[in-house]
Amino acid sequence: MNNKLLRIDLTQGKISIEEIPEKVIKQYIGGTGFISYYLFKELKEKIDPLSPENKIIIAPGPAQGTKIPITGRYAVGTKSPLTNHFLDSHCGGFIGPEIRMAGYDLIIIEGKSEKPVYISIKDDKVEIKDAAHLWGKYANKTEAKIREDEEETRMRIICIGPAGENLVKISCPTADGHRNPGRGGLGAVFGSKNLKAVGIKGSTRPTNGNQEKIDEIQKDLLKRSKTAKDSGSEMFTYGTSNAVGFSNEMSQYPTRNWQSGEFEEHEKLSGVDLDEKYTAIRRPCYNCPIGCSSTLDASAFPWTDAKEIARPEYETMAMLGGNVGLSDLETLIHANYLCNQLGLDTISTGSAIAMTMEAVEKGLLSGPEFEGVKFGNKEKILEILEMIAYRKGFGAVLAEGVAQAAEKWGIEHLAIHVKGLPFAAWDPRGKLGLGLSYATAAVGASHLRGWPATSEVPKDKSALDVVDSLMEQQDYKSLIDCLVVCTFSYAIKEGFSFEDRQNILSAMWNREVSKEEMMEIAQRIWITKRLFNINQFDNYKPIDYDVLPNRFMNEPLPSGRAEGSKAFVNEEDFKKSLQLLYKKRGLDEVGIPKKDEIKRLKIDD
Repeated sequence: MNNKLLRIDLTQGKISIEEIPEKVIKQYIGGTGFISYYLFKELKEKIDPLSPENKIIIAPGPAQGTKIPITGRYAVGTKSPLTNHFLDSHCGGFIGPEIRMAGYDLIIIEGKSEKPVYISIKDDKVEIKDAAHLWGKYANKTEAKIREDEEETRMRIICIGPAGENLVKISCPTADGHRNPGRGGLGAVFGSKNLKAVGIKGSTRPTNGNQEKIDEIQKDLLKRSKTAKDSGSEMFTYGTSNAVGFSNEMSQYPTRNWQSGEFEEHEKLSGVDLDEKYTAIRRPCYNCPIGCSSTLDASAFPWTDAKEIARPEYETMAMLGGNVGLSDLETLIHANYLCNQLGLDTISTGSAIAMTMEAVEKGLLSGPEFEGVKFGNKEKILEILEMIAYRKGFGAVLAEGVAQAAEKWGIEHLAIHVKGLPFAAWDPRGKLGLGLSYATAAVGASHLRGWPATSEVPKDKSALDVVDSLMEQQDYKSLIDCLVVCTFSYAIKEGFSFEDRQNILSAMWNREVSKEEMMEIAQRIWITKRLFNINQFDNYKPIDYDVLPNRFMNEPLPSGRAEGSKAFVNEEDFKKSLQLLYKKRGLDEVGIPKKDEIKRLKIDD
């Protein structure tokens, strides 16, 4: 690794380069590990997430920019303005590798500019530049203008749209035209700093690690990818969009604000249907043989002058599909396009719209401004997106977040979230133990924090049986997010094993790294994130936040494979499973890490 941290202070206009201590690298690796370490060590307690004191951390891992395939990702971290908790959000594309090719392993942005700015990074030339002419622009227009201004057609750019500028707490940046580190209100943190964008152009491939072993890993992963593709793996053809059918079959597809796990019109939203109706253009992330990401030929759509627009991913096809009662594919594509350009998290936005629709249909919200707000109303869905991004009408309420809007309107029982973060599009009532993953994740209801290795439903089975499996998968996921390797690496032949993780880290560090050492790193990161959350509140008891919404605990699924199933057999099973995880993680009965565990993991060193 370059071991270089690029620190940019927007208040002072100061740019500095620091060395990342070798000890930090060995204890946290990179990616989400670096984010957990630097937020925990540097962020003051109980700060306002939209104050200059908050930080934006952009973190690739040691494998980014190398020959190792399926590593075109990076993590972005901050204190979430939506949840007031730890946030790391992950994204594919080219930003992560480009940062490393520019010579850096980490970027920390702090302070606040007095006026709109963007940051230009061209290897060792780093500048803070005026962005007044970019403020108010859509994300795609911003990217195009910066490339023109910088005279760099291949510059990689991450930027916010109007939603981030308006400090919408479910806003997110957009990178490479249609990729998003989407969760937790990261776009609002950019906006609070008057930071419109970061542009990066590097020129040198990293040379760290054992090149002979890196070559071996490259050949192996490419071979296994080709085998999976040749055998007909749908991830290579349709990407995540074809998960709609699978999740519906598993009773996990969110429907009408999670009132069901099955959508009667889900077949209209399949990846197959997408590719039959429209022309897909393969747009893989950096150095990726899976290539799950595609755009669509935009000439089919009268509502945009763009040449290409994003093909929606599964989470969008669920949260802005069945969850809002929508089965019209073009409207969903249009909604996804608007979210990308306005800078809105499709998961949280879909959740906010669905909650409002259910409340209106049940007579809990009424009045002229809610006229037409009902499941499946195509025009109203598109209208509400604009209302949220520009804080118009009741969109200003939803812009604060699902939990906050529900509290204001007195409909808390319809708000589907953990710690303020709305659920990703996989219903925990359809999979044993998944509810415990959602409940204990430091960020809230993310689906990317480890799933227990089981296909059973929770209806008549205790989650106690899968606690060990869940913890193992939580730690495995942490390691992927440190390296940083794509989650969808599971699509290659034989999946992406622990041995694969071990081989990559050993190659990057040029020494053999044991499973025990790696698992200790993962456990350290899990605890560090929890300690950060504890520091950000007065008298914080994690057990008060490690909870699931009433709908998942007390309303069984009405149909499908998991008919009659709740997230846990009963409340007692949830409590016992939570306490067992606490015990095995070295936490006390309210979820606070014990001193002995902190000492064992050397977190205070």
